[in-house]
Amino acid sequence: MKAIFAFGLLILFAFLGSRFLFKKRFFSPVSYFFLSGIIYIFLGLFLGKKGLNVLSPEVLRSLSPLLNLGLGWVGFLFGFQLEYKYIRRFPKRYIGLSFLYSFFVIFLATVALILLLKFLFPSQPAFLLYGMIVALALLVSISSPSLLNFVSSEIPKKGRYYYLARFLVSVSGFWAIAGLAIISSFWHFPFFKNNVFSKGMIFFLFSTIIPVFLGLLFHVLTVRKTSGYDYLVYLLGLVFFAAGAASYFNLPSLFICMVMGITLSNLTKIQEKLYPLLLSTEKPFYIIFLILIGALWEFNFDYKIGLLVILLLFIRAVAYTFPLRPLGLILRFSFPLPAHYGLCFLSFGGVALAFVVSLKLIYQYPLTDVFVSAALLVIVVSDLLSPLILKKALLKLESRE
Repeated sequence: MKAIFAFGLLILFAFLGSRFLFKKRFFSPVSYFFLSGIIYIFLGLFLGKKGLNVLSPEVLRSLSPLLNLGLGWVGFLFGFQLEYKYIRRFPKRYIGLSFLYSFFVIFLATVALILLLKFLFPSQPAFLLYGMIVALALLVSISSPSLLNFVSSEIPKKGRYYYLARFLVSVSGFWAIAGLAIISSFWHFPFFKNNVFSKGMIFFLFSTIIPVFLGLLFHVLTVRKTSGYDYLVYLLGLVFFAAGAASYFNLPSLFICMVMGITLSNLTKIQEKLYPLLLSTEKPFYIIFLILIGALWEFNFDYKIGLLVILLLFIRAVAYTFPLRPLGLILRFSFPLPAHYGLCFLSFGGVALAFVVSLKLIYQYPLTDVFVSAALLVIVVSDLLSPLILKKALLKLESRE
């Protein structure tokens, strides 16, 4: 009965939030705090066991299908935008910059986290510690397009810096989600004492091939004329099935549904008509998803978490500013990439939150909660500061164009 009450409460918050709170007011950190949805994480924390206990651990277990559907839907929407026709509109050097940029951020974060975490957690098993280090490094490489959407009206004449930033934040999550699938295939099964590589490859290939097959099958079954809303209902069922199957096998539904979204977007001929329809479902699903994240958050703060938060913020700022000039020269960009341009990419967004939740659901160790607390605090602080920092990056550059 309590689960039914909690579900009704979530529906009410989703309706009110998407109707009244998820609207842009003016350019400020406070306005972006509401628009990005961070407030709903704190609402979930208040409703969880640390607060009113409406969303108690027992209720959350009953509502776990909603959480898996949210993860799957975030992954699917992200993958559905990665249509080849869209990607090829941009110069190839943009893709090269995205890959090299992400690689540098992940590498720098991994090295810095190894130095700190081996000191902070010397007694933790190596497989768990190094897995968390790589996962956090992958998280640091994710940026959000929502802040650019938020600031777009402040740029009357959008130029090459804006569109480069749009491209980079739109694809940055792909490298991180693919990395999550790889480490979950190998690191998630430490009981494999023999043939770890071959068994891990089997799981990774399974995570990749199955969603491709599901996307192909769905396209074949709906290739005949299907109304938009019928298509949406069928698609929700497919994502729910894929996310549930991923949860059953303890694999990242974020990755599996992303691959399915990429497959379907490149098969269908009505991608441009479907994408706005899919986005119309985003706000209510996203609000429910954020509230459940807050309720799952085992909020804790000590000096270790504080040091980890400071380090992650520092790594993110350095990693996104330092390599831009040399990468621009290596890839022969026709316009300069000043270091402060990297400050455009400090906001995390929904894909990063889904990444954190995936980590918590797949690896249920006490140490995971420490890293999840640090990751969520970093996301909150970054999304509060990034609107002001963006003024010193993108807005000034575009005003000079």
